[in-house]
Amino acid sequence: MMASWTPASTPPVAERRSPPAVGTSVEIAFRDALLESLDGLPLGDRNLISFHYFHGLGADQLAEMFSTHRAAVVRQLGRIRERLLRDTRRGLAARLPLPKDALDRVLDVARGRFDVAIARVLRA
Repeated sequence: MMASWTPASTPPVAERRSPPAVGTSVEIAFRDALLESLDGLPLGDRNLISFHYFHGLGADQLAEMFSTHRAAVVRQLGRIRERLLRDTRRGLAARLPLPKDALDRVLDVARGRFDVAIARVLRA
């Protein structure tokens, strides 16, 4: 015989939820810090990042679009990426109570997938 279900026998959803996993909170904090870093970029840098990561334009296409040399675009993208990493680290440190070495490990993992993270955040 099957047990009957009644609303009174089931705790409310809020009571059934377990706290978020540590990995989830780190991911949320990272995304929020990255979004804040992107928002802090000058308009020209945000446009370049958007064309590169969101629209998928390469350095040659961007150089033609902005009437500049490919090498200049590559240098600028590198500079913007480093700024985003620095600012994201700062934002992550403000959001997570982690020791410096743990924060560095999180950022080492993120650095390897930073381009994917930027594209994902821009497409969301």
